[in-house]
Order: sequence, then structure tokens, then C-alpha cells
Amino acid sequence: MTRDHHHCPFCNPYGEEVVAQNALCYARWDAFPVTKGHLLIIPFRHTPDYFSLTAQEKTAMTELIDECRGVIEDNFQPAGYNIGYNIGTVAGQSIMHCHCHLIPRYTGDTDNPKGGVRRVVAGKYYKDPRRRIIPVHPATRPGQGPDRRAE
Repeated sequence: MTRDHHHCPFCNPYGEEVVAQNALCYARWDAFPVTKGHLLIIPFRHTPDYFSLTAQEKTAMTELIDECRGVIEDNFQPAGYNIGYNIGTVAGQSIMHCHCHLIPRYTGDTDNPKGGVRRVVAGKYYKDPRRRIIPVHPATRPGQGPDRRAE
């Protein structure tokens, strides 16, 4: 363990904190839950975010999400879910050890669930007229190079 990981709250889980696990990751209840049953799925290896996970870790995370859904269903019977990663401090990541939020949702837990995670940045998604989808560079699409003209 390096000095950077010494105080990481996710690097050395206590046995009673672990709700489920596989060879590469584990799940625990969120210490500051958004709703009842909010779980975190965390790789054992200290790595900052989803994009730094190995392919095997990504698979293990997904498998544990599926297993944890069963744990939540058995205990809380939610009506839906949000699943997500906060990557970087500007996105709300406060612990720089990769973790996925599995958040059960319940009828009436918000006044208007329409838009789901888009509401995290209040008003930006629907009201900003400058919002545009950046197209894939034409050279990356077959037959759509920069010199190709519409016929």
C-alpha cells in the first residue's frame, strides 16, 4: 500500500462492511445514502475511476451490480434504480478510489423523476440552447472522409 492509499476508506474494508464480493470487487452500504438500500460497488485495487479499471475489473463490477440488485430487491423492493460513477471532483467524486453507486429509487422519492441523472446539473440540460452533440469526426466513419461530398 502506498502512502496515497494509507487513509483511503475503501482500500481495507472491515468484514462486517462487506455486503457482497467477488474476486476483484466488493459492495458496501453507502455511509451517506441517497435512498434506503444505496450500495457502493468498489474494486479492491486502489484506482481512481471507471476509466482506469481493467477489462476484468469492469466485468467484475457489472457482475456484482447484478448480484447486489438481488440483495436490494430482497430487502427493500424499490420501483427503479440509478447506477452511476462520479469521475473527478467536478462530477462530485469525493473519494478518489473508483466506486459505483447503485441507488434504489422509490415512488414519490422525488417530486419529478423525469430526466433522471440529467437533473444533477439543475436546468442545464433542457434550457441551454448552446447544447449540441459533437459529431463523430467524419474520417472515423467508413466512406465519410473529409473530402467526401454528398451525392
